Amino acid sequence: MTNIPQELVQLAQELIGIPTPPGREDRMLPLVEERLRQAGLSVRRQSVPGAGENIVASRGEGGPLFVAHLDVFPAYEHPHAFEPRLQGNTLVGRGAVDTKGQIAALLTALADSDGPAEVALVVDEEHLGRGSENLEVPARTPGAVVLEPTELRIAPAEAGSVGLTVLATGTPAHGTMPWRGVSAIEHGYALYRKLRRHPIMKHRHPLFERGAWVNLGRIYGGYDTMVVPNRCELEMDIGFAPGLTASTVEAQVREALFETEAFQITDIWEPWETDPRCEIVASLAEAYRAVTGEQPKQWGMPSWTDGANLVQKRIPTVVFGAGDLAVAHTWWESLPLTELNLLTQVLTRMIEG
Repeated sequence: MTNIPQELVQLAQELIGIPTPPGREDRMLPLVEERLRQAGLSVRRQSVPGAGENIVASRGEGGPLFVAHLDVFPAYEHPHAFEPRLQGNTLVGRGAVDTKGQIAALLTALADSDGPAEVALVVDEEHLGRGSENLEVPARTPGAVVLEPTELRIAPAEAGSVGLTVLATGTPAHGTMPWRGVSAIEHGYALYRKLRRHPIMKHRHPLFERGAWVNLGRIYGGYDTMVVPNRCELEMDIGFAPGLTASTVEAQVREALFETEAFQITDIWEPWETDPRCEIVASLAEAYRAVTGEQPKQWGMPSWTDGANLVQKRIPTVVFGAGDLAVAHTWWESLPLTELNLLTQVLTRMIEG
């Protein structure tokens, strides 16, 4: 860990060690409040109905707004989620990239600088997003940087999504004579594959690895191997890059799933894209170049973030952070310490201006 400040690593570990699934973000508030005050920021709590309290802090005037979420994806069966550990040059633990490591970098950058900055550490991102939805954005904010894992690529665009549940039905029969019945599970899976082959999946956007995609997150049905299942429920999420609208995707899905017994839209969000020439993107890119000597890469964020609510408040927004989004929510959630340190330096430079 040459040239990586031990204080930064220790802070990230301390934050990871505080279990903050949605609804328990209050466990971390005293620590982050104290760190923000030590860095010279004025700090207050903002009540979020039904979801706890955001931390809102500021120093000086006219600085960028940095936003990160205090909650982490629930541990579920993970036996050691909140026991941070180092494996070589990598920090492992729930929240390492999503987003305790990002918060550690931000708090350290604020302590290492004295420029103007606005900070919002929000609740409920992993549940309903009520923290950023209810966030009171400071007047005349030049723009927001939402700290999420992008592998230090600047993401001025974010995918939209349509979440849905599908009910597929079949005809029961004895399990040793399945040809005499119709399997609801096979029917449901066929509908999923139909969505994967749908023409909207050919959509493309230069910032996104895929222009549209489907994740089958949960499927359940049947009772026993000795009966052909007559009922199957599927939970899916359809993501799509800017260029498609939520209403278009919803209409296409409804048409594609006309064979289902029933289906319900559970969540729907529009994609968004910020002009890459705007002040907040330019400021972040300049800070990256000053620290690394290289031109930053751009990327499209495939996941919903608090940026969606900021865009609805007409705040120019960009997503940026250390680590790989693909490992978030997994048992191997991890963050390379070199990226954590580099993120801290970029944020410090951006705050100093």
